[in-house]
Amino acid sequence: MAARSGKQYLESLKVNQPEVYLNGQRVEDVTTEPVFAGPLASIMQQYDLQHEPANVDVMTFADPDTGVRHSTSFLIPRSKEELIRRRQHFKLRTDHNFGFMGRAPDFMNAIVVDFFLMRDLFAPADPRYADNMAAYYEHVRDHDLFLTHMLVNPQVDRSKTSAEQEDPYTHLGRVRATDEGIVIRGAKMLGTMAPLCEEVMVFPYGGVAPGDEAYALAFAIANNTSGLKYICRETVAPGSRTRFDHPLSSRFEEMDCIAIFDDVVVPWERVFIDGGGPKAREICNVLRPRGGSVVVQTATRMLSQLEFFCGLAMRLADSTGITDFLHVQEKLGEMLMELEVLRTTYYGAEAMAAPGPDGVWAAHQLGLAAAHLRAPHVYARLVEIVQILAGGGFFYAPTQGDLANESLRPYIDKYVRGRPGISAEERIALFKLAWDVTGDSFGSRMAQYVRFYSGDPIRNKAGFYLGYPMKDTLFDVVGRALGAMGDLDVPISAIDGRDQGVRRQPAPGTLSGAYPANSAPRRAPRAPA
Repeated sequence: MAARSGKQYLESLKVNQPEVYLNGQRVEDVTTEPVFAGPLASIMQQYDLQHEPANVDVMTFADPDTGVRHSTSFLIPRSKEELIRRRQHFKLRTDHNFGFMGRAPDFMNAIVVDFFLMRDLFAPADPRYADNMAAYYEHVRDHDLFLTHMLVNPQVDRSKTSAEQEDPYTHLGRVRATDEGIVIRGAKMLGTMAPLCEEVMVFPYGGVAPGDEAYALAFAIANNTSGLKYICRETVAPGSRTRFDHPLSSRFEEMDCIAIFDDVVVPWERVFIDGGGPKAREICNVLRPRGGSVVVQTATRMLSQLEFFCGLAMRLADSTGITDFLHVQEKLGEMLMELEVLRTTYYGAEAMAAPGPDGVWAAHQLGLAAAHLRAPHVYARLVEIVQILAGGGFFYAPTQGDLANESLRPYIDKYVRGRPGISAEERIALFKLAWDVTGDSFGSRMAQYVRFYSGDPIRNKAGFYLGYPMKDTLFDVVGRALGAMGDLDVPISAIDGRDQGVRRQPAPGTLSGAYPANSAPRRAPRAPA
């Protein structure tokens, strides 16, 4: 099968219905549930986008063996030109939703590509598992599937390890092995977009503690596998919302779920880490996508969001005639500064790209990783500035129904318009857009989502320090200042700045979310016999 259309995706979802519960009721057909209508249409458009005549050459590529055209999100770049092409594909899709769908298909496609490129990591426990990952990459690519993933354990008793929970299968763990595969039981979070996905991938994030070997699992299964069920949170965008009153939340809500695995059988061919002993735990504690695909896709989404916020803030300020005020100009300038820092990092990482030993090209990842770690701070500030610029204007934005009322419309046109040249309808639309992303429940969910997009931001920043490969170069700068070398012994900077001064590699796992001993739950001491 080639890169799919939206209609083909919809037909597949109809046939492969996951078990989903919303507001206490089983959703009989996720493709007709009003709460999912907006995001479902948006995902269909994501698939259709790659068939637009103007996009085909960027968003699809021909398999060299079969000639079948696949989504470029699965492209393994063997040249800088292919790296650029994949980035252009990512940007087209994130621009479609302005960066507000963090779990659209490209995100998991990029993770699958990265795991395929590092598939040998899975082999020490069993050589089959590396082959399984290679086969899974081909399966997802060839069928252009939509995946979700689950990484973390439910927050029941966070002072205890998985094995120490009151019920040992509170967290998802291995029950037993059979001829068919491994039987698993427990729960995982957070299945974003799970009701609309066809497959689910599970692997641990944040490391696996000593004694928790049975919870060291990585696998992928069909989303309608027997025993797997999803319980949705309350929607932030009820199905009755109109595009005028809620221009983003009516289209781009990403439903979050807790996943329950009730003695689910994972076939052996879908197992990547089997929870079978110390080796499984060792692999989990160095497991993170390292192929360079997902870090680019994530940065692409961030760039689309920054471009959106900067455009929104300037249009908002202009609509009420406040762009000549110095403090407004200062805030707009601050937003544009953040945009240009990210834009330079984004394209600069590509300029510093290089092929690895296997001939696969990757963008320079340090800058992109740093930008990602700054995202929660930057995003919160963008939201704050838009809120300041809007002020009380949020609170008198009539609805589409009010505009349609012939007796009210003259008053609205007179009293709710903007500066000369900005009609009431245009001004209202802008303020509703701003409220959707900064004040509404959709915007609040997105702010929390960005804050914890990759887990604990404190541990992530600490991991960036621990894994930083160019510390020695910085130590040398201080050494020169202290007279440890001659004043004229100033090194010439590298041509492209990539990996300058790397003289020792970080310890394995320091950037992988490995379970640090000082943050692991403490085991209770055993009572004396």
